[in-house]
Amino acid sequence: MLTAATFLSLAMQCAPLVHPDTISDIAKTESGFNPYAIAEIVPLKNGGNRVVSHYPSSKEEGLKIVEEIKKKNHRYSVGVMQITNTNFPVYNVNADTMFNPCDNLRIAEKIIIDCYERGGTLKRALSCFYTGNFESGQKPESDFSGTSYIQRIGYVVPSTKQDKASESLKVHDPELTSYAIYPDRVVRGLLPEAINDKQTTINYPSHVVRGELAISVKKE
Repeated sequence: MLTAATFLSLAMQCAPLVHPDTISDIAKTESGFNPYAIAEIVPLKNGGNRVVSHYPSSKEEGLKIVEEIKKKNHRYSVGVMQITNTNFPVYNVNADTMFNPCDNLRIAEKIIIDCYERGGTLKRALSCFYTGNFESGQKPESDFSGTSYIQRIGYVVPSTKQDKASESLKVHDPELTSYAIYPDRVVRGLLPEAINDKQTTINYPSHVVRGELAISVKKE
């Protein structure tokens, strides 16, 4: 189990293009910050699905569970962000890779950004990450006490935490070729205050001055 602080540090390194609040809320809902969590998706006769959760204590144990699930031809999702196995060939990964928290976050970032760029809003992006479409994640589910996925994430209109003022995932304009969201190093101390319009200019001599400076005397 990852602590919230450890997860946040990993998110900043491995999925920097998604706001930490957003990706942290998703991980807490999906896996409880458990990098070995597995959700087995069991198909029902009525056409629905039932989810069976597995919580192995190691990657090795997790891989054994995955092999058993594959024998039953069931879909499954793994890792801290619960990446579904149908995404594995799309991003050229496997269950072994997805048990690594950083790799799992890296793929989650790609999926979330793709969903956001196509959906246009945070709500639609969250639904897309959860179900693959923009609407199902916004609908109440009887298996979860009548709550929708975006409600379980903690999304309260108009957004989560710092995003409440706008439906923004804090991903830069997709047309831009470069992103600069967070500093590339730890910033310590206070940030400098804004400088007032009135500034005092100090001119220094171009060479070392020894002794006392001459004082201009005004003659009357």
